[in-house]
Amino acid sequence: MCRHGVIIPEILVIARLVTLLVTLATAAAAAASSPARIVGGSSPAIMAASTQPKPLGGVPLTGSTGLRLLVANAPPFLLDVDTGRITHISGLNVRGHPVLTVLAAGKDAIVWLCCCAHATKIPRAEIYVVRRGAKSATRLATAWEVAPAADGLAVWLKAYADARHCILREVALDGSERQSPRPVPCSTQLIDAGTGAVLIEGRAVVDLSTGETLLDANRLWAMVGDFTVTTEGSQGPLTLTDLRSGERWRLRYPSRIGGQGGTDEAAVQRKGQLVALSFSDPAYQLSGKQVTDVWLLDPAVRRFRHLPDMPAAVSLKFTSMSWASDGRLVMLAETDQRNVVAVWRPGRQRISVRPMRLPARNSGSDAFVVWVGRSVAMKR
Repeated sequence: MCRHGVIIPEILVIARLVTLLVTLATAAAAAASSPARIVGGSSPAIMAASTQPKPLGGVPLTGSTGLRLLVANAPPFLLDVDTGRITHISGLNVRGHPVLTVLAAGKDAIVWLCCCAHATKIPRAEIYVVRRGAKSATRLATAWEVAPAADGLAVWLKAYADARHCILREVALDGSERQSPRPVPCSTQLIDAGTGAVLIEGRAVVDLSTGETLLDANRLWAMVGDFTVTTEGSQGPLTLTDLRSGERWRLRYPSRIGGQGGTDEAAVQRKGQLVALSFSDPAYQLSGKQVTDVWLLDPAVRRFRHLPDMPAAVSLKFTSMSWASDGRLVMLAETDQRNVVAVWRPGRQRISVRPMRLPARNSGSDAFVVWVGRSVAMKR
């Protein structure tokens, strides 16, 4: 699993479920201590579940979609949503089923492959690039954390020089070095928060290029242009900040899904104005059912909209979402013991769903990258 571009084994599948199991007391304390006015939505305590969430449904996804998904697996594979065709990506050493994930970098994709069994015991991973529509991966670098550059033509890399020293550098997708290595504390996290890579140093959110502290926050969840979404607890209010003016607003937790879970995934619309936020529970009403609930936030107007056909019962470790370049929200999910691709286009009243036959998912990540349209590499 890759969340916000942070790519380290500690935040893959197991950590996602553990994070969801944050206690209600922590969130309640954070909310009680906040002096800010809270606007919009309703708390999960008020919105008690009246119906059991059903498997992810909607209306059938018909006709041509032009969608192809690069899915994290060992090895990764390309899924043609229209034909169901599976194409495995070559050029990677995946013996032993290593931890592996993928993320978008502009029109291309990055593969992060953990070298967890390396003899030196220094954290490291191999970074690969997969060009849009290509069937093979090309090795780019060795590092530990990776996030795409703002222009989509390069990546930022954080690597261990030794057990106690780390460096940060920027490398173009063709392998050339853009920024010379510079030292950073190993405790610093490199993340892609949605519309740009940033460094997290304790509570400080730091601009990579200038070194300026953009924000002081407990947890950065997403960046949408000049707006940030931060959280203080798994079910506490969300804070929306305008980085230009410094103005802040508190938004209520919008979902009725709480229980053992809370805030989960954020997906920022490419060159758009929306961020999709999922609120999930790995043990809904203390049962064996796992549930996710997706809401759409428009930061400019500070307004939530509920994604149609939500909440839904899914397998959380095999469920993720991403925006296509044409503005569609795409979900790849396991629901009711089957794999589906779900697509929502802004303005539509229902999600469109199509069952898919997929290989067993074995990389420890639910991530995927969306490509729209057929590239020359895939034509015959």
